[in-house]
Amino acid sequence: MIYYLLMPFLSIILVILQSTITDVIFFGRLVFDLSLVVVIYAGFRLDLVRGSFLAFVLGFVFDCVAGSVQGLFTFIYVIIFLFSFFASGRLAAEKMYIIALFGFLCAFLEDLMVILFYHLVFKFDILVNVYLVLIPKTLIVGLLAPVFFYMMRRVEVFFYERTA
Repeated sequence: MIYYLLMPFLSIILVILQSTITDVIFFGRLVFDLSLVVVIYAGFRLDLVRGSFLAFVLGFVFDCVAGSVQGLFTFIYVIIFLFSFFASGRLAAEKMYIIALFGFLCAFLEDLMVILFYHLVFKFDILVNVYLVLIPKTLIVGLLAPVFFYMMRRVEVFFYERTA
């Protein structure tokens, strides 16, 4: 029960922290999604109900903070969670290069869905400079995913004296 009560507050802290860190490091030119890495981790480690709730709340908070179309990132995060959840049974989640490739793929799919949505709905032609933003952002998320998985595994061992 405490999980469902704390999740909105922790999601707000995570999204604001991620936005602040990326603004300081990249001067507002590039935003990498640490919340996407959390959703991927939830897909690999949490059950369907808890992970879906986490993906929904993180997407909703990210929609509110990012100022995008309401529900866009909520939908994308739930889709990526379900993709991660069903792929976790087929992938060896212990290997870091698989986690990095999967994080890279999920970040690429997220950006592709956002670009296609804005192109189809609002007729924005943002495909011109997509390589300058898309590739570095997906590489950063792909490299952050194994680090986050490793740190969370260490936290599990610290608190539970074994992995969950």
